[in-house]
Amino acid sequence: MSTERKSPLAPTAGALLLLATTAGGCAGLMIGGPHRSEQFPSGNAPEPTVATTLLACVSSALPFGSGREVSSRFEALARTAMPAPAVPLSPAATSALCSTVAASDAFHAWRETTPAPSAAAVIREIAQASGAKAIAMPALRLYAQCERDKKVVRDAAGATIATIDADTQTCRVDRMKDVGLFLFSADGTILYRSTKRVGMTSSDDPEPDMNAVLANIPATFAGPTGGAAAMSAPEPAAAPAGGGVARAAYTPPAAPPGVGPDDPQVDEALGALEAKTPGDCKKFAKKMCRNPSVPDASRLQMCAGYVKTVNQLVARQGAKAGDACKNMAKSAP
Repeated sequence: MSTERKSPLAPTAGALLLLATTAGGCAGLMIGGPHRSEQFPSGNAPEPTVATTLLACVSSALPFGSGREVSSRFEALARTAMPAPAVPLSPAATSALCSTVAASDAFHAWRETTPAPSAAAVIREIAQASGAKAIAMPALRLYAQCERDKKVVRDAAGATIATIDADTQTCRVDRMKDVGLFLFSADGTILYRSTKRVGMTSSDDPEPDMNAVLANIPATFAGPTGGAAAMSAPEPAAAPAGGGVARAAYTPPAAPPGVGPDDPQVDEALGALEAKTPGDCKKFAKKMCRNPSVPDASRLQMCAGYVKTVNQLVARQGAKAGDACKNMAKSAP
């Protein structure tokens, strides 16, 4: 699968990001770090605190599947730092959060503690569904590095007479990336954030910065098994005087049972692959669905996503999709 994409020529987020950093002088290099809000000067976040899956924000200039390797590495480290079943983020939630709290101009804005209404609504929905009083969310933003394409001008005999700039550009993942950990209260307020900009030094390894933002998270998470069950539900309201019947308090839904890599339900999810799916694409889907690093609590949802992605790829490329799947499998964990 190609990690480059041709698109109409336009300013990219990566170029604008570099311009902003350069224009900021020395101050532009002071990016990220751990910061608490004024409302949360010390201590740990309210309990129970739940973690979400990785919020991955990828530039639209990049080809489909870009950054899968770095996303998988960050997700694995996050699951180690926050040993609790993760709440999956829906595509709608990802879109809302990537355009607000994790937008390129807001990712490191540590003084901002009140997110946009759409982001706050997403956090409140997660809190209500999980019974959490705080939400921890690892986040990754990938930028595009684009270069203007060249066009060869030939004469009638086919000989090259000139090379000119084309009106398209080819984009790939920029070495500069944003990684972070956001901690929200149940009402959507940002209590804490720790962010880093990867790629500011000569090192190409993002894991030291990933580990830095995941270190010393001011929250207590449940253990790796039965974590969601450990969340305490509110006590039922007492019956009112006079013998009336009290309305039961909200009780968080029970956590779905974990599904391991070899669970028969994984085979059922893989059964949704189209009959014409090339063998290499079937191998890729099986590899991702049975990946031991995928949280068991969200395995079926993530597997369904991979199956849908493969089906869409096959619908667009037919038998040629096998080459793309083979390349994706090479970069997969």
